Amino acid sequence: MIGKSTSALFMVLKVVLGLAYLLPLLWIVLTSLKTNTQVLQDPNALFFAPTLATYQQVIGSGLGAIVTSLQIGVIVTLVVLLVAVPAAFALARRITPFWARVIAVVLAALLVLQMVPQPMTVIPLYSVLANWGILGTLPGLILADIALFLPFAIMLLRPFVLSIPTALYEAAEIDGASTWQSFRLITVPMLSNGIFTVMSVIFISAWGEFVYAINFLPEGTVLPVSGLLAQQNTTYAANWNSLMALAVLTSLPLLIVFLFTQRRLINGLSLGAVK
Repeated sequence: MIGKSTSALFMVLKVVLGLAYLLPLLWIVLTSLKTNTQVLQDPNALFFAPTLATYQQVIGSGLGAIVTSLQIGVIVTLVVLLVAVPAAFALARRITPFWARVIAVVLAALLVLQMVPQPMTVIPLYSVLANWGILGTLPGLILADIALFLPFAIMLLRPFVLSIPTALYEAAEIDGASTWQSFRLITVPMLSNGIFTVMSVIFISAWGEFVYAINFLPEGTVLPVSGLLAQQNTTYAANWNSLMALAVLTSLPLLIVFLFTQRRLINGLSLGAVK
């Protein structure tokens, strides 16, 4: 009897949580199918004459923002993975007592970096990028995003490396394998879940990054998705139908990424949570 009551309670909770997530999404889609006049007259109307006129108006700017965000997301994800995977491998192997102390210091530094609010880093990075001559360019924004997400990626990957049995490394050393060979032949193949997890998280984070995008790219350039969405809100009004249509369009690539990686992402985040 208790088991049936518990199951019923969980079912009710699932329905409530599902509605809590689905209703705002439904409101976004419905608003994107309205004209600006319909939104102003009755923003919560469920019955109206739907139109695709708003999508036709924003599809040009929306596709430009998607292309920019894709460039940023793909490059940032690839560079972060290329650096984070060997870094996590190095921070997971306590070869000597001295190296173990070095790892403790580095991990503490990475934790501190994660606690620094992102807006506090805008002015220092602005100065650095200006001195390097890449302020206001896409490479400058990509470099700033790499610096932002790299510590988090290393911290996220390290538990996956720790989950690899040390006996495999010991057997490789007995067979005469070098550290590079152990990394290439053991660590990388067994980190597939971790790599897919970090790839998904970093791509999604880079896709929606906002603070650096609006500060490091000048006006007149093709802004990424986050900057384009912010432009729909002005001092005196908000183009709600355009904002919602852009939100739907720019969410499609993320939805595709999530559909292809959801199983590995869930498994990977679960592993990282218990290690």
